[in-house]
Amino acid sequence: MFLLMMILVSCNKQEQVRNGQKIVVLSPEVAEIIASLGATDLLVGRTLECDYPEELLRVPVVGNFGAINKEKVIALKPDLVFTSALEQDAIAQELQKIGIKVHQIYPKKLDDLPVIIKQIGDLIGKEKEAQSLADSVATAIEEVRSRAANIHHPRVYVEIYRNPLMSVSDESFVGDVIESAGGDNIFPRLERDYARVDPEDVILAKPEIIICYSQDTLEGICSRKGWSNIPAVKNQRIYFEKDIDPDLIQQATPRTVQGLWLLYEIFSEQTIK
Repeated sequence: MFLLMMILVSCNKQEQVRNGQKIVVLSPEVAEIIASLGATDLLVGRTLECDYPEELLRVPVVGNFGAINKEKVIALKPDLVFTSALEQDAIAQELQKIGIKVHQIYPKKLDDLPVIIKQIGDLIGKEKEAQSLADSVATAIEEVRSRAANIHHPRVYVEIYRNPLMSVSDESFVGDVIESAGGDNIFPRLERDYARVDPEDVILAKPEIIICYSQDTLEGICSRKGWSNIPAVKNQRIYFEKDIDPDLIQQATPRTVQGLWLLYEIFSEQTIK
């Protein structure tokens, strides 16, 4: 009996240590997933962009996504730091060199989302919650794809920057979301996942739907040289941030499911030729 009690105490102590770890999160995607798993209390630092849900705003800021204050991170003495990739590669390497545990999360495909939810859950001691959430997300993704397979797939142009003009490839997370929801991204292949495009190529592709995140206006798009004959412009099937929150399709979080359904509803509407 004494031995059994000692084992139980030991197990409880390990669980307390694990769930009591201090975490700094530099990726808004990971921050939102951690919050979805009910583990916001583990966070001791975040970047400015980690602002959803609102409860994250109580967590101290250690910089913004592209400019992390390394000294602030070190001062927090975190047990684990979650980073993204690309522009956060350098800070990840610097922290690892001084012995801080770093885990990089960089989902490139929609099917990566359930996987990273489970990875994060395993790392923060929320395995059951993560498995349940991952299963729910995976089921929703497959349901949208199943329905989207039976609709007309409108040609879609996503604009993420104006000067220079930039769009997304099918290899990007956004491109995969568009395709999974039933759209036909007009740039299946680009030099990079998110890259510059030629305005003439947009005109030639004749997109039926435009999703504009470049801060341009309807009037601005309609007045572009040669764009007046683009079906999306002629029929004014142009959507902006107020219509589709970019966080719903640009970030890999449980809210991506909302973005998928919203896009599916838009794409499944009868396209005027």
